[in-house]
Amino acid sequence: MNSLMSSLLEDFPLTDLRDEDIPPMFSEVKEEGWSYTPNGARVLTGLLPENHSPYFDVLQEETSINGRGMIDYDLPATGAERTEALLRRSLSYAFACLGKAGERFGDQEVKAYVSLSLGGCDDDTMTAYVTFCTPNPNAAPYVRDLENVQNEAIIELSLEDRDAWR
Repeated sequence: MNSLMSSLLEDFPLTDLRDEDIPPMFSEVKEEGWSYTPNGARVLTGLLPENHSPYFDVLQEETSINGRGMIDYDLPATGAERTEALLRRSLSYAFACLGKAGERFGDQEVKAYVSLSLGGCDDDTMTAYVTFCTPNPNAAPYVRDLENVQNEAIIELSLEDRDAWR
C-alpha cells in the first residue's frame, strides 16, 4: 500500500468486514462468481459485457471487465463518514470476491486493488474504485511502484490478507 492508504487506514482502523457491508449490486456480482474468458482472463461473471471487445492483453481484459467505482449515491457528499463507508464497502467487496476467486480457481493468484481519491466536478468528492487482476511474471504489473503512487490512496490485496481485517 502507499502512504496515503496507510494514513486512511490509521484514521479508519477497519475490522469486522462483512458481506453485509457490500452494496446489493456488488453483492450480486460476487455471488455470480468468476469465469475464464476465451483469452484466459479471470473475470467476474456478472461484469462480463454482452459484446466482447478486443484487448491488448489479459491484464487489460481483466482490469477493464473487473474494475468498478464503488456505489456512493447514498453517502454524505463529503466528510469522514463518506470516506469510512467507501473504504469499508470497497475492502469488504474485494475480500469477498477474492474468496470466491480462491474457491473457483483453487489458488490465490487473483489480486484486488482498492483505491480512493478525490474526484467530481471540483475534485472535492471522495470516490473509490476496485478492480481485480492476476499478475503475470512476464508482463508489467497493474500498478507500477505502488508505494510511490501520489494521486490516490491505493492498496493491493490478496486472499491471504483477509484474516488481518476480521
